[in-house]
Amino acid sequence: MKTFLLTTLLATIFFGCSKHSAFSDFNLTISQEKSEDSIQSAKINNKNDTIGLLSAIHLNKVYPNTYNNDEYFYIYLYTKETTESLNFILNDTLALNVEELKSDNQFSFHLTSPTEKWKKYFLVKFKQQKKGSLLTLEVKNSLIASTKMLFRKEEN
Repeated sequence: MKTFLLTTLLATIFFGCSKHSAFSDFNLTISQEKSEDSIQSAKINNKNDTIGLLSAIHLNKVYPNTYNNDEYFYIYLYTKETTESLNFILNDTLALNVEELKSDNQFSFHLTSPTEKWKKYFLVKFKQQKKGSLLTLEVKNSLIASTKMLFRKEEN
């Protein structure tokens, strides 16, 4: 009888816990799924020291109907050093336009979370690249440089 009760109790516990998992709590929108697939992160270095972090999302993959004429990236970074006069470079070409965004911007709630006021957020526009090409993105100035991030431009 004890064995039966113990087996029943253990079976109830295991079957009761298996119906709900952590993955059932994730409700991502299509744009959030695409941004998770597209996000790249890199270190920002000053000589041999890591002084910051950089993350970028290729918006052309996430919002192809909105961002389709040029190459657009949503970039957010944190550095211990100054971020004055940063150069955003794609395939050895400087950005056409760089717009600094507030921490709570049009992308922060839909693509990334959480937002931190101590990070810098940018919407960066580059010249359109060939379909299927490899996109090499980096951020640097006279003091700092990020490791290069590689994105693949879609064929279609």
